[in-house]
Amino acid sequence: MMQSIPAVQLGPEGQEPEEELDYLPLPKEMHTFELPVFPEIGDLDAYQQAVAALDELQTLLATARVGEVGVLALDQLSSDEMTLLQELLGEGEVAIQFQNPLLPEIQETRLAGVWWLRQKNNQGWRQWLEVASVPAAVLQETFARCQRPQVKLEEAVHQCNAAPLITELLEASALYDQAPDEVNKVINLSLLPFSAEDHQLLARYLGTGETLVLSRGYGNCRVTSTATPWIWRVQYFNNTDQLILDALEVTAVPEVATAAQEDLEDSAERLREIKELLHA
Repeated sequence: MMQSIPAVQLGPEGQEPEEELDYLPLPKEMHTFELPVFPEIGDLDAYQQAVAALDELQTLLATARVGEVGVLALDQLSSDEMTLLQELLGEGEVAIQFQNPLLPEIQETRLAGVWWLRQKNNQGWRQWLEVASVPAAVLQETFARCQRPQVKLEEAVHQCNAAPLITELLEASALYDQAPDEVNKVINLSLLPFSAEDHQLLARYLGTGETLVLSRGYGNCRVTSTATPWIWRVQYFNNTDQLILDALEVTAVPEVATAAQEDLEDSAERLREIKELLHA
């Protein structure tokens, strides 16, 4: 006699419930451009230097190209004009810090590729704007005093996964000196079976460098130069501060910290809109 098949409790849609997958939450906050809220400025004639600075900034953006740097001095502006310019340009997604306190402080404005820089001197603070994919000081100072370490990994090579990786990175770094266009080295540490000892070996040989870049474009990204020429560590965190990507890149500056040509062109259009509202 055929035995009856036991009944199975199904889900609400008549399907057997599946095991729920546990993914890391993705970043939810996405920053987009918004026109600034204009302060009450009364007579615009009292801010002619600020208006002239905006016009000059528009000219710089109109001719901006990746790889070039346009500089707009702000020494001629009064404190009121400087405040107006700061309120109009606002604060963008990227901030750059140097370990050396004598180097400038850098903050991207609302306009991608337009950077506000200030540097302390004997008279107080010198401030200026740069139109560039990345400010000149980042390219000039990040690896200016760096040297490649003398590597002796014979004892560690059989114990750590990081040992052959360090050799590979140093070879790419040396090649970048001679032929940067031929180097496209990105190593995703998140996909590697790295132990605490591996990370310690990386830190020991690569070191911590001069430059730190913080980007809030999508979640949070922390870009840190190492003490080894052209090697950067790029780490992405979600909105609960969990590390979701950890990578090493061999490059002058990682793309996440730079403005593309399209960004510069878009900023030129955004500045036109700001100036139209200012004169309305």
